[in-house]
Amino acid sequence: MPHISMRGLPQAVVAAFSQTLLQSLADICKGNAESFTLDWIPSISFRNGKIDQRFVQVELLWFPKDPDIHLKVEQTIRQAVTEAYPELTHIAVMFLSLNPSASYRGGQHD
Repeated sequence: MPHISMRGLPQAVVAAFSQTLLQSLADICKGNAESFTLDWIPSISFRNGKIDQRFVQVELLWFPKDPDIHLKVEQTIRQAVTEAYPELTHIAVMFLSLNPSASYRGGQHD
């Protein structure tokens, strides 16, 4: 059920990630790539009144995982983003843990 949102990347880069990155993350989490959701969120960052295209923000909404899995997932995302878009200088990967009792899918708890 991991839900990934990416900001600061071109849409084509995120689309390409849907073909490769999700399977890599599923392998780390011992899950199914089909259970991941990947969203591209168009955004523009500014610094000193000018567009700043050096920053990417990746958010993962998911149920609590082992810290070692967080690290492996972060490293995998960072490597993929860096390879796809090497001019970036700032990549933030944030994990937002969900409470299973507060999450529903199809009217049922996940």
